[in-house]
Amino acid sequence: MSTTAAGRAASKTPRRAAPKPKWNNAVDSRDEQYQLKKKAVILEAARAFGRRGAANVSLDEIAAALNVTKPALYYYFKNKQDLIYECHELTMQVGDEALQKAIESERTGYARIAAFIRIYVPALTGELGAPALLRSDSALTPSQVKRTRERRRQFDLRLRGLVEDGIRDGTILPCDSKFAVNWFMGAVASIPDWFDNQGERTGEQIAEIFASFLARGIQRA
Repeated sequence: MSTTAAGRAASKTPRRAAPKPKWNNAVDSRDEQYQLKKKAVILEAARAFGRRGAANVSLDEIAAALNVTKPALYYYFKNKQDLIYECHELTMQVGDEALQKAIESERTGYARIAAFIRIYVPALTGELGAPALLRSDSALTPSQVKRTRERRRQFDLRLRGLVEDGIRDGTILPCDSKFAVNWFMGAVASIPDWFDNQGERTGEQIAEIFASFLARGIQRA
């Protein structure tokens, strides 16, 4: 098959929707089952909260989406506020893991940031379904807000550190690391506003586009 023909065939391949959280899964132990079902609730809630705002989504709706009763949710979370906090935690965990993988897989500052984009964006548009990128912490308790903001601050500082590493190793043009991170992470944060997993671009393709923009913006030629 020619390259052109292969491309046409690939374009006709049905797009796969982001995987739905599963509730009734066979697992080996009771603890594994508990953790799996808890994560299913978090994933469903994160998507719903991200799309419509936490204030506009009830626990009844989340339970219905998972085909369980509302009381079943209280086995995993004390209340809605606790669930919202766990959604923030999961989103940050995905970011931390993507960043760590990028750092371990590349050697220069620029290469690590580009790798982070290529890992993080597909994670957001895949398992988390993009809308999980929660932006407001107004529904959290003061102590939860403090923990969440500190975790975000540390994440931001690690990204700035990679920009500064890239400036030192010559792979990134001299720039203000704070503004550079705000620029490319602002673009990533916009994904929930327009991404459609049935649309014309996959998460991997979007990540490559973002990485190419990153190259034009801060990479030293």
